[in-house]
Amino acid sequence: MTSEQAYVFIDGLEDSPVICGVVTLDPLRRYGEFRYGKSYLARPDAFALDPLNLPLSDELFTTSGGKGLFGVLSDAGADAWGQRVILSLHKTKPANALQFLLAGSGMGVGALVFSKSRMSSKPKHNKNTLGDLPMLLRGKAAILSDEAIPAEAKKAFEHGSSMGGARPKTLITEGTVTYLAKFNRPDDLFNQVKVEHASMRMLAELPIQVANTRVVSAEGEDVLLAARFDCEAQRPTHHFISANSLINIAAVNPEQLNPNYSYGFLAEFLAKHSAIATDAQELYQRMVFNVLLGNTDDHSRNHALLYSFDQKHWRLAPAYDVLPINNSRQHGLGIGALGRVGSIENLLSQAIRFSLKTIKAKKLISQVQELVKEWPVYFAQNGVGEGDIERLKGVIPNID
Repeated sequence: MTSEQAYVFIDGLEDSPVICGVVTLDPLRRYGEFRYGKSYLARPDAFALDPLNLPLSDELFTTSGGKGLFGVLSDAGADAWGQRVILSLHKTKPANALQFLLAGSGMGVGALVFSKSRMSSKPKHNKNTLGDLPMLLRGKAAILSDEAIPAEAKKAFEHGSSMGGARPKTLITEGTVTYLAKFNRPDDLFNQVKVEHASMRMLAELPIQVANTRVVSAEGEDVLLAARFDCEAQRPTHHFISANSLINIAAVNPEQLNPNYSYGFLAEFLAKHSAIATDAQELYQRMVFNVLLGNTDDHSRNHALLYSFDQKHWRLAPAYDVLPINNSRQHGLGIGALGRVGSIENLLSQAIRFSLKTIKAKKLISQVQELVKEWPVYFAQNGVGEGDIERLKGVIPNID
């Protein structure tokens, strides 16, 4: 297979997507290139898609990581669930990472869209509504069961196929708000939809930025609606980059944790690049909450930065994908000097990376402890059943 090329556009800067650059992929060598377009570099509103790995420049950038694609480009594409949907819906199956980006209908998180043509790219537009939920639930069940997908559900699921993550999901629009609709799975230990909603609402009490969520029901199933914070009235308002793309480390050995694959690295980036002075402290509070709640799935794709087209600056994205996972105390990202271990000692060990003195860090930990110890009350108030609360007592760690 020879190298493939596609054009990268930014939707939201103008009425139509604006060409930004060109990406080339050699899938056999897992080697990729990216170059900003001259017309984009000349724009007064041009910004770096990735300020660390793709700074604004006319140079040719190359990578051998991420299957040959720069992470910020992959952020806009399908992950495990989305790839499963794309392979279920398309007669011509994507054979590499770039083909998956092109097949994803441009509906991924953030503002990037992709096209084989340098002249134009389709803007993001989702047609699913709340009234489509019964049909979407039937389609979800068919995909999970490897059954034939109802014809009516095929096009509907394409709209959400580029949203990342392994859980079943799609997009739904209600008025000017677009939601990521997340579904339960039959093999879930507890009602993840209600537990995630309760966790997010509890986290918002700190208070910090948290994606707005609500639970709706259809066909006897609960569905979590998480409002997208990167667009309004289906028009992108922000560019999105995950912490995974910024950190840009292909593989991490848990026994020899790279200090850059950590909350501390992200905090140091925020100190230099975020327009919001309190973002590093907010990230610290989120880290503490994740440790105390047992959200061990706090890997680098579950944290992100946003670039505002209106404000023309970077800041920490609202928290998302927060819920108890297990009590192993082994987290996705490095916590401190003891690596991924979720403990008070480790939380305090590198507070300085968050621009926090130890006394301030201890105060923040105490505040989060007071909140999290009330989790059964918050969960019950947000519809989590007694059986699930009992099961969660074996999931949420007891950390003093």
